[in-house]
Amino acid sequence: MMIPRLPELRNGMDQPELSIVVVDSDGCTDTLNCLESIFKCPPNTTFEVILVDNCSQHSCLQEAQRLFPAVHTLQAPERQGFSRNYNLGMHHARGRCLLILNNDTLARAGALDTLLAAAREHPEYALIGPRIRGRDGRIQSFCARPNLTLAWYLARLLLLDQGLPSGRLWERWQAARLERRISGPVACISGACMLGRREALLQIGLLDEGFDFYFEDVEWCHRAQRRGWQVGYVSEAEIIHLGDQSLSKVKVWAKKSEYRSALRYYQMYYRLGNLGSRLLWMVTTLSYTLRFLVFTIREMLTGKAGYAAAYAELISWITGSEESRRSKPKPGAASGLDGS
Repeated sequence: MMIPRLPELRNGMDQPELSIVVVDSDGCTDTLNCLESIFKCPPNTTFEVILVDNCSQHSCLQEAQRLFPAVHTLQAPERQGFSRNYNLGMHHARGRCLLILNNDTLARAGALDTLLAAAREHPEYALIGPRIRGRDGRIQSFCARPNLTLAWYLARLLLLDQGLPSGRLWERWQAARLERRISGPVACISGACMLGRREALLQIGLLDEGFDFYFEDVEWCHRAQRRGWQVGYVSEAEIIHLGDQSLSKVKVWAKKSEYRSALRYYQMYYRLGNLGSRLLWMVTTLSYTLRFLVFTIREMLTGKAGYAAAYAELISWITGSEESRRSKPKPGAASGLDGS
């Protein structure tokens, strides 16, 4: 595993109750809106905000410091993945609790205080997540989910992806179910907003940097529970996640990373052998092909460009050499197919 440790704080160091880590990767508008929401709805305790810039083409560090002078800023050494950026921020954090927060989220009034209250009331929780709603007001089901077994993941690839009608119906049913779900232990929460207790993170470690994008939150929750901790879901705390979960954008680099991350996760925790790895490859190839056909037909009927070309590239990649599938592109690298 590639798991950095959280450094011990020096005795006598001033320690806020909460450290909030936000990462910007060429999303300046979203990042500034996220920071504004934090300072408009701050926790009723001492806190610090750490902003990490992921080598953005148009960095917003200076603008963030101008608008929010209290923000601490860091520059990533190179363009890198989700885990490395948030680990960089957490490595510099001083809080008793550490919150990783996507830059395309908005904190609602009282949400941060409610998460901190849950951390105080439930010392058995290593990681805590809120209820997450999309821009449409609907709950996003990944904020409280069961263990992502291989069978479940393969079913989602084929039938339940939100780019498909069946997937959108499934998501609506899941959202309705989560409206009734109360706070309590869950198997997994979302990396869009995760609160970690420092004492727990000192034991379980930070995010596994072997995951560039996808599965890093799933693995973190899994690892915490293997070490005897619980993962908590707090329905009374809500944040808004503006990220598009409907595949209106197809990011080729992210899809490639998802495949590599899934393969790594199931090999780590489910002892995925050659047969299982082959099955994962076959189902991923089939899912790309189905989506290529769907987008091709849609483009023919509407005359509007879609994402058939993106899935054609993905099919070429997944059916190419194993060496090409192992190579890692720079996260968010500029490409007309990335929808960035």
